[in-house]
Amino acid sequence: RTLGRYQLERKLAMGGMAEIWLARQDGPAGFEKQIVVKRILPHLVEDPKFTAMFLDEARLAAKLTHPNIVQIFDLGEVGGEYFIAMEFIDGRDVQALLERALETDRTIPPLVAARIVADAATALDYAHNFVDRDGTPVQLVHRDVSPQNILLSRDGIVKLVDFGVAKAATSSHKTQTGAVKGKLSYMAPEQISGKAIDARTDVFALGIVLYELVTGRRPFGHESELLAITAILNEAPPRPCAIVDDLPPIYKAFYADEA
Repeated sequence: RTLGRYQLERKLAMGGMAEIWLARQDGPAGFEKQIVVKRILPHLVEDPKFTAMFLDEARLAAKLTHPNIVQIFDLGEVGGEYFIAMEFIDGRDVQALLERALETDRTIPPLVAARIVADAATALDYAHNFVDRDGTPVQLVHRDVSPQNILLSRDGIVKLVDFGVAKAATSSHKTQTGAVKGKLSYMAPEQISGKAIDARTDVFALGIVLYELVTGRRPFGHESELLAITAILNEAPPRPCAIVDDLPPIYKAFYADEA
């Protein structure tokens, strides 16, 4: 189907608020470009809360221009249906990489894991310190840093994506006090508890991603979301060196007594 000036070719994914399509933009003289279209789900179009969240994501992400953040090209509306056109990344997400490693009984090289996370950290540092044109700090917190939201292109480029639940001082939609946004297994204690969050919340989640890449398992368990959040609040994770042999010395810096 056609959505504005874009031809929707294949559905890639669907979440709780929107669906993702591989699309094509055509132009004069044979111009053609592959993009990704994210459209709000039809049954949520009339819900002002979800619409405000969707529009906030478009406004926030469109301001961010960084080589490790997926670029937003366009915000459109057709017949009351909102959509975002964004950069197409030819590759997979980190979750797919983890699943493939598990299926083939292989481990991800620690230096590769470090490179992926370092590039994602660079994107987060840019987002956390971003200021508006007038110099006002945006105070952006992604709130959903997870393997599903870190993309890897076939060219080896790391891209952070999905600011759908991001928190910023400039957001028109304010999160209800105590409301929890994001994936429970990657949340910092203050995020689980519904307390004030800041950039450190994203750093904690990215640390869980690094741990999972290096060891092949989450530091606070896979059993259930409830057990995971209980462990995050009350337990220390096993040391990576106790799970994987011959880790580079830099990984021992996770623990002061091993550094």
